[in-house]
Amino acid sequence: MSKSLLSDFESGKSILRFDKLDAALELMHIEVSEFEYFFNNYHSDYFVEICDEIEDANYMQDTVKLKAINSEAEKYDNEQGNRMIFLATQNLLYGLTEREEVEVTDLMFNIEVWSYFELSILSFVVEHLNTRLTLSLMKDFWKENLHYLKVKKYREKIVQIVCRAVVKYISENKYSIAQKLLEDVNIALIPYKKDLFCRNMSRFNLGLLLHQSGKTAEGKAKMESSIRLFDELGLPEMKAYYQKIFDESVKN
Repeated sequence: MSKSLLSDFESGKSILRFDKLDAALELMHIEVSEFEYFFNNYHSDYFVEICDEIEDANYMQDTVKLKAINSEAEKYDNEQGNRMIFLATQNLLYGLTEREEVEVTDLMFNIEVWSYFELSILSFVVEHLNTRLTLSLMKDFWKENLHYLKVKKYREKIVQIVCRAVVKYISENKYSIAQKLLEDVNIALIPYKKDLFCRNMSRFNLGLLLHQSGKTAEGKAKMESSIRLFDELGLPEMKAYYQKIFDESVKN
């Protein structure tokens, strides 16, 4: 990165793509999380906070909380951020209409630079995107946007997106697509061997794939092991979330 580009960024004269931003902050010895905090006037971004609340409510299966967020977002859904929040919670609560599915696809397709907010929305609606768009987005992340993975919360969000897409494709018996997505995410996670959270999400989904594609005993054992690890990591909401998926898959 040139000194002039870094100087213009420091003085507020130019903006940077995430990969260049990450490099600039590294040169300035500033964490991305610190930069986000300063950039938002020492407050967490409103939409990011809401997305985190949605994530927690979804894992805890707290429909009361989700309905409250959904209702509030609907009041102001002429603004794109609130509209995306509305569609995300609408999907988690009730599913989407055909028109809403088209709207979500258009919104995701037209995103040029992915922030944590857009990644969060994608994680809540990914099952409604067509296969071509889903695979295109994933290919872009692995080839053009690997720098996102350096930041823990971005990495977790991207792995969540992949895992939720995998659940969709497994339910549709598209096992080869699910397997390819899991292979790609496991390769991407090689530099992050200590990230048990992301690796365990991927591991559970591999177990689900094995179970549903005929390797019942091996898949069941892997899923049970992953659920136990979430419990040992002190993540009861994750344990409950994946226990529900496990119960439904084993029952079927």
